[in-house]
Amino acid sequence: MFFRKEVPEKQVDFNQDLLELFIEQVQKPYLKFTSDRKLTMYLQIKSNQEILDECKDHLDNFFQLQRELYFQINNTMGNVLFAMCALIADALHNFSDHILYLDFDSLRAELPKFWFLKAMLLKYIDNNLEHHKEYDLVKNKFYKL
Repeated sequence: MFFRKEVPEKQVDFNQDLLELFIEQVQKPYLKFTSDRKLTMYLQIKSNQEILDECKDHLDNFFQLQRELYFQINNTMGNVLFAMCALIADALHNFSDHILYLDFDSLRAELPKFWFLKAMLLKYIDNNLEHHKEYDLVKNKFYKL
């Protein structure tokens, strides 16, 4: 038999306007992303070890971001932070398999999409979240990605 200690529920705001802006400004452009030739050439110059290290860093930083946001934010942005983390998880979800199988061509293809998403997220944070009390914390955490 399992006993569960009752934990008071956190009140989380459902911020429909911010979520709609997130979908328009970040999610839709990210899903339509196509890499350019210049970026592809830049990634071809990097060694396999450099690509591997960078991808591992992005994964580590994402897990750290989730953990720190969970423990530090009195969440007034509610579903928007969840949507941001979910989209990042989508961008990174293939990294671990590519790292495991040392599939460097796939890592080189996935990195530009992730970089584009990160840039879009930072722009979104600057444009839409600056009036929220957690702005500095959120901006710093997403910047480290």
